Amino acid sequence: MRRTGIAPFLAVPLFLSACVRCDTSAAPDDGVVIMSYNLQTLFDPVDQGGEYDGFVVADGDWSEASYRSRVEALASAALAAAPPGGGKAAAPDVLVVQEAENARALRDLAEALGGYEYALSSPDEEATLSCGILSRLPVTAFRAHRVRKPDASPSSVPRYLLEAELDAGGRRLVVMAAHLKSKLGGAEETEAERSAAAAFISSVVAARLAADPTLAVVVAGDFNENPDERERVEAAYPTALMPAESGPGPWLLISGDRSALAPRGGQPVLFCPWDESGGYSYRYDGVDERIDQLLLSPGPLGGGDCPWSYSGFSAEPPEFAVDDEGTPLGWRSGSGYSDHLPIRVLLSPSP
Repeated sequence: MRRTGIAPFLAVPLFLSACVRCDTSAAPDDGVVIMSYNLQTLFDPVDQGGEYDGFVVADGDWSEASYRSRVEALASAALAAAPPGGGKAAAPDVLVVQEAENARALRDLAEALGGYEYALSSPDEEATLSCGILSRLPVTAFRAHRVRKPDASPSSVPRYLLEAELDAGGRRLVVMAAHLKSKLGGAEETEAERSAAAAFISSVVAARLAADPTLAVVVAGDFNENPDERERVEAAYPTALMPAESGPGPWLLISGDRSALAPRGGQPVLFCPWDESGGYSYRYDGVDERIDQLLLSPGPLGGGDCPWSYSGFSAEPPEFAVDDEGTPLGWRSGSGYSDHLPIRVLLSPSP
């Protein structure tokens, strides 16, 4: 495990696979759709002690019925989000979520989506809300990495980075689930924590690609940061997501240019499809943001020996999940979906 000059990290390798059995199976010949979706506070109907206002059963604000309605609403949005290329809308083969309270919430969502064989969640999560991975592809390995915040950063509960290795008809695929620190407390003040997590993600990807340069890796999640964050802050400080030309450092290097994915100083550069495909996943004060990410290792873009080929990205929202101005209809007072939009990427088997 690599340590950076910004923050120490604790990686906890685990096998943790809770299965939600179903009759569906992956069809790798048709490609694999991977979706990332921030669920915006999916709490179950049992008080655990960390619920946000509006989700406390004892206060009469939340119930089994309201919870079931919420799960069905989120499932309907995920089911209606057509894959890249305008194919038929359906549940994704792999769904990475953020802000699910626990394993029960993941299992119930999986059931509402028609069933997934695997529902992977964080072990012993201290954070109130966490990431999860639902997969119809067989899971051959699963690790949960505890990313510890920098000592000098604002108080925050560390979150797990989930790493699942999947097998689709003999084709390996690694999917990582991440949720980086929000900007609550100030963008610059909280940047160190996002950068620390991004640097750790970079080190995990680097280790994977060192063992197999052709491996397809997809890093999915809410980064609470735009791909062009460095420009947005006018280069006032390093950000968690940095352009490839910045070179190696305690951050994650990205590029929207398919020809610029060569490693920089041994540090991988991940492909970011936002500029190529357009769209947004969130709105803050009326401004479109692209803080949700599906970042890819170079393999699927290179046309070499990688068993997967990148076929497209989409953030096109289901019409019913946004208002007339295109703003996501977040959950409020018993209606809505999420304040984020689902984003998805399509990987096709290489010839």
